[in-house]
Amino acid sequence: MAKKSKAPAQDSEVQYFIKDVQQLAGLPTSKKYAKLLLEEYPFDGQLLNASRLYRESRKLYLSLGGVFSPKMCSTMRSLSAQDLFKDEIEFSPSASELMWFKDHSQEVVDPEFGIDALMRFNEISLYHEQNHRVLWRLLPPPPSEERDFCRYLNFAESLVVTLDLALGDELGKKTSPIFENLKVIYRSGGEDQWFDKSKGEYRNYLLALLSATYYALELINPEDILKAVDYVLPGQKKMNKDAVRRGLELNELFTRITNPQWQERYWKVAQAKLSKMHAGAKEDPLYMPEDPLDLEAEFFFAHRVFDYYGL
Repeated sequence: MAKKSKAPAQDSEVQYFIKDVQQLAGLPTSKKYAKLLLEEYPFDGQLLNASRLYRESRKLYLSLGGVFSPKMCSTMRSLSAQDLFKDEIEFSPSASELMWFKDHSQEVVDPEFGIDALMRFNEISLYHEQNHRVLWRLLPPPPSEERDFCRYLNFAESLVVTLDLALGDELGKKTSPIFENLKVIYRSGGEDQWFDKSKGEYRNYLLALLSATYYALELINPEDILKAVDYVLPGQKKMNKDAVRRGLELNELFTRITNPQWQERYWKVAQAKLSKMHAGAKEDPLYMPEDPLDLEAEFFFAHRVFDYYGL
């Protein structure tokens, strides 16, 4: 007698995806953040409830007059078409779709394809995008020459990435990886213990993260970055080692291809928009040092950002 064939088990990718959605959907939300909430951005209510830093970023962006446009937006279109210097951020309003898929994946003919389709339009971190708009106002005006301006952009990006990492630390190692899996934040955290130290120690750690990220974007040999960070931030070798390890987790495709190509294509337009934004500014343009080992005075502006975000 032939054995009855068992129904094929649901693919592990689908199981993990549904488990992640269930875990985040089950986190608490609060009505007191209703004015900050974007209803159809996945897990926005959970992030607002879980993170002071996430709330602060939203408040700062809204205080600039920033708005959100719920439109289908792929990662590729975001990278090429989303205006980093306009106080309007597009995002895919996909929360309801995610919740439906969580409860009905067994009815979907090809659930793996369904996940791929969902995530293709759900890979933009609003927290990251908001912080770009806020930081343009916190930094001095940009220089006009191409190479100087690209260093300026890399410094700004490093600050935004550092804020990504700080959010991961605040969310902690239990839930931040799940938020990262579902692409609503870009970087998880909580593995290092520096967030739990004093405010001064954590700031030093953030400066080390900033430096490591800046050096990666400046395309310094990864094997030399720890030595460079130890040089500009002496006396904290263990902290620097932790920060560089984490900083070098930045996507290599982004550092070596996407970022340089974007700068080559758009730097003139970006420089004109930022110069217009800073018209009448009293500060001098910010020129990053030609020698990356001279990175030090620029930490003044990093502290300005950390003060603004309450870090």
